[in-house]
Amino acid sequence: MATGSRGRRDRLAAPRRLLGSWSLWELPRRGLIGYLLLVDAAAFAATAYLFVLRPPAPSSLLPFSALLAGMILSSELSRTVERSRADTRLGAGLDSAWIFAGALLLPPAPAAVLVVASAGYRWFRIRRGIPHRQVFAASATMLSALGASILPVLLGAPPFADATRDFESFALVFATGLVFLSVDAALAAPAAEFGAEPSGFAFDAAMVAFGLLLAWSAVDWPLVTVVLAGALVVLHRAGTMRALRGHADTDAGTGLLTASSWMDGARTQFDLLRGRGADLSLLMLDLDHFARLNDRHGRHVGDDVLRAVADTLRAEVRAADLVGRFGGEEFVVLLPGTSRFDAHAIAERIRQRIASTFVSLGGTFAGATVSIGVSSHPAGGETLDRLVGAADQALRAAKAAGRNRTVVFETEEP
Repeated sequence: MATGSRGRRDRLAAPRRLLGSWSLWELPRRGLIGYLLLVDAAAFAATAYLFVLRPPAPSSLLPFSALLAGMILSSELSRTVERSRADTRLGAGLDSAWIFAGALLLPPAPAAVLVVASAGYRWFRIRRGIPHRQVFAASATMLSALGASILPVLLGAPPFADATRDFESFALVFATGLVFLSVDAALAAPAAEFGAEPSGFAFDAAMVAFGLLLAWSAVDWPLVTVVLAGALVVLHRAGTMRALRGHADTDAGTGLLTASSWMDGARTQFDLLRGRGADLSLLMLDLDHFARLNDRHGRHVGDDVLRAVADTLRAEVRAADLVGRFGGEEFVVLLPGTSRFDAHAIAERIRQRIASTFVSLGGTFAGATVSIGVSSHPAGGETLDRLVGAADQALRAAKAAGRNRTVVFETEEP
């Protein structure tokens, strides 16, 4: 008996341990947890209520199945780029078009169920992310689909399939699309604080427009739906790949160029300006005692300081200058058409500006200083790699001399 009781207790304790380990409970404020759970509960309660209030007719099974099959098939054809998009959080997927088409063609409850099916498919086939974020995203989309689907019912308008294709019907569909977009954006805005990033409004609006075309073709010319679905996949793949390439060129933490992207751009600039005999200088910056700052205040404060330094660099240089993150706390700036004397003045201005920048810590402040090495062509070298090495040598000299200073590379010794 004792063994059996202990076994039952272990079986009951396992779900409790699982729930207790969720990162949901680690959110910074209890209000955020309550907001998440409230949206989740509202979405599923509203769907269940509408199932009871307006049970879907058997005739809605066919369009529901067709939309579900089209959504899964198009997502499966784009699974590789969709997985990359999910890894980098580059906005919503192409499911939005099918979900909005469902909001137009289906009763409210089946339209919400289409969202649940989409979320389940993405969990098993695309990417398993943080559970509470994915559940919240699905719940927000469910409420958006419910709002869009209910609007024509509240206004006493005929179903989309039976409506005449006139200006009044277009205005209603336009309003339905606005409801779909607005509800999702309004729900996602408070959630942005804990990482549920809203996608770009323009992309979502484009998906809503495609959803309208999918619904229209499904009613009036079903074969066109296949053509539109193929075009949707191709356009989504192309747009996502361009976005991924742009995302790969920039550092996620600061928005500056990555080291490899900076080197590619700097090499092109260097070769061009060297051929013209124009001035060219380079700054290499390193945050002083950054590891100590992380240990004292935490990595989240260190990340805020890195972003503040990146913002300062962007504000203090010209649009033609190349700014990149070269390492953990190291930055590099290429200054085309800038002499060694002017580069030193720019470096000093940047150094003083960073030294006066502080990050709030809830009543206290954390700041940082930088050491800067400056090199110029041709004194620093006849190739970009040598110019970078000269700036690095000057940077080490600045640190050895006491940090929070600028050193210019000389031909002999810095």
